[in-house]
Amino acid sequence: MKKLLIITVSIVVVMMSAPAGYVHAGSFNFKIGLVQPSMESDLWEINMANLAFEKQDMQSTYFGLEFEHFFGRHLSLSIEGGYYEKEHYSMYRDFVFEDDSPIYQNLALRITSLELDFKFYPVGHRTKFYPYLGGGAGIYRWKYEQWGDFVDAQTWLVSEDEYVESSAYTPGFNGKAGFVVRFSRYLGVSFEARYLYLKGDLSAFFEGFEKLDMSGFTYSLGLNLFFR
Repeated sequence: MKKLLIITVSIVVVMMSAPAGYVHAGSFNFKIGLVQPSMESDLWEINMANLAFEKQDMQSTYFGLEFEHFFGRHLSLSIEGGYYEKEHYSMYRDFVFEDDSPIYQNLALRITSLELDFKFYPVGHRTKFYPYLGGGAGIYRWKYEQWGDFVDAQTWLVSEDEYVESSAYTPGFNGKAGFVVRFSRYLGVSFEARYLYLKGDLSAFFEGFEKLDMSGFTYSLGLNLFFR
């Protein structure tokens, strides 16, 4: 949440530093949603095969703040900061210690995002109900971690209390669709479905693995505060 606060302040600074007369119509949109990762890369597949671990175990909450500036009735440009994190505590499916106790291994993924998006409103944005389509690109600060006891697939020997991680800034792309229900001149709610395409290079700890797939869908509800 600290990272999201930093992003939020950055967005406010961008808005307040705009030239006089620039910000004449827009909104602040507070979002909360569910992230459903695709996990279509070999590291995920190996982990799901070896550990008591499924795709739904990486589902988690998304928090976002978007500043949107309208250009006429049908177009807008927005800056959105968001945060997702998930830790999963697991164990090997088919391996145990000699005393039959479980061999534990855990993993985590965190993604902090900053996106620049365009939206198109087919019927405009000045009615009580209006849909939209959008898309854009962003930069994503992510960190993937695994820690615990690791079983060597060749020798079956166990390395205890190991830790490996990978982190980077990686560009990504998104497409989205949604709608807004506007209750008054200043207040509305929204629903949005977004697909994120994001794949990042892993560190030397994971030599031989393909890029980590962090793509997936996010379904979010928003509170929209409009201003003119």
